[in-house]
Amino acid sequence: MSSTYTYDPKKANEQRKAELKDITEKLEQGVQAVFNSSQYQDLLNTMAKFPHYSVNNNILIMMQKPDATLVQSYTGWKKMGRFVKKGEKGIRILAPAPFKLEKEQDKLDESGKAVLDKDGEAVKEKVEINLTAFKPVSTFDISQTEGDPLPQIGVDELTGNVEEYQNFFEAIKAASPVPIGFEDIASGAKGYFHTEENRIAINTGMSEIQTIKTAIHEMAHAKLHNTEAQKDNKQSRNSKEVEAESVAYTVCQHYGIDTSDYSFAYVATWSQGKEMPELKASLNTIREAAADLITKIDSRMAELTKEKQPISFYVAECGEFHSLGEFHENLTLQQAVDIYKSIPADRMNGVKTIGFSISDDELIANEFDLVVGNRLNMEMIQEFFPNLAKHPLVVKAAEDIKKLMPELEDSQKKESITEKLRSEKAGIRSQKSRTAGKKKEEVAI
Repeated sequence: MSSTYTYDPKKANEQRKAELKDITEKLEQGVQAVFNSSQYQDLLNTMAKFPHYSVNNNILIMMQKPDATLVQSYTGWKKMGRFVKKGEKGIRILAPAPFKLEKEQDKLDESGKAVLDKDGEAVKEKVEINLTAFKPVSTFDISQTEGDPLPQIGVDELTGNVEEYQNFFEAIKAASPVPIGFEDIASGAKGYFHTEENRIAINTGMSEIQTIKTAIHEMAHAKLHNTEAQKDNKQSRNSKEVEAESVAYTVCQHYGIDTSDYSFAYVATWSQGKEMPELKASLNTIREAAADLITKIDSRMAELTKEKQPISFYVAECGEFHSLGEFHENLTLQQAVDIYKSIPADRMNGVKTIGFSISDDELIANEFDLVVGNRLNMEMIQEFFPNLAKHPLVVKAAEDIKKLMPELEDSQKKESITEKLRSEKAGIRSQKSRTAGKKKEEVAI
């Protein structure tokens, strides 16, 4: 079955922009709430003890230990009640090493002119000049230390499962600009993007939600912060982390995966103050990157649905004649709902529908309307296809669409058409009987 009308790309783009704008505004509000919490002040007091490394030093850190999160000198960790573990290798960076140099130069008067001696020669004087050189020093990541715990806001790890996790993760891998793999990350980091090897590593053993969120976070790094992208625009570590987590939150939120308990605190931690300059300066970048990843994930999910799923969904602007108006097929249920809602109900003389196509050799037909107008069509399916109505995939589709479209009228809760007709006929027969009986009674009298 082919489409006669295609999805309006301009309109779809506008709707996607509006959705992502709403999500990022929610992100701003959530991060602001973290700033206003009492735990955030404790975190600020601790983070103030960490040095602010230059862009070049951040590059050196990431090259030597890509999974590094909090880096401090040996003595710095000691002051915070933490100690470097035996045998740990330091991360070498460049530290400023100021020194003074004595130099002879012309002596100047108050007007800036050279002072001359009796022979008319410039008077010389020795001055000290402060210069800065750099020397290599060792620093250590928090994973290389042990001791007193640091203050924390938010949750350490998200928990929970993701619907169709295997397919969804496969779609994410297909959308990723670099390969994604799993490994045991000893530092405790959830994942990292290796700029030199151009790959993403995800920590093993995490929950499905955390794995998905982390993968998208690192994909954002790979897309926005790779070596080529940063060649002419060296961002601070703070800016990069805010962008990556914001993209991850936005994409996850689009798919109904709530990461707010983790993401709000993460963005707040990497923001330099309550004004959130990194987030606000990057909103367009975040939305564009999220939209691009969503498009690629959707595309791959549609392919996987077509390849692997025995049930897929379609949307028809005109349910009676699919060739009239928009028609889209081989969709996931979420995609079908999104498209259905985007089609104005009064645009043409027809009733828009969401239907499903199911692969089952025992069925007489393989396409059925699930939603007609604003009504769930399960009652009609039960009337004419009782076995189909009990099919696990159909039952699940009906349950899922109720969650996605709570505004639907459920025909099962109403009197069925057949029962209504039967009732009306029975009522007519009963009325005729009563009328006939009354006439007989009148005649008898």
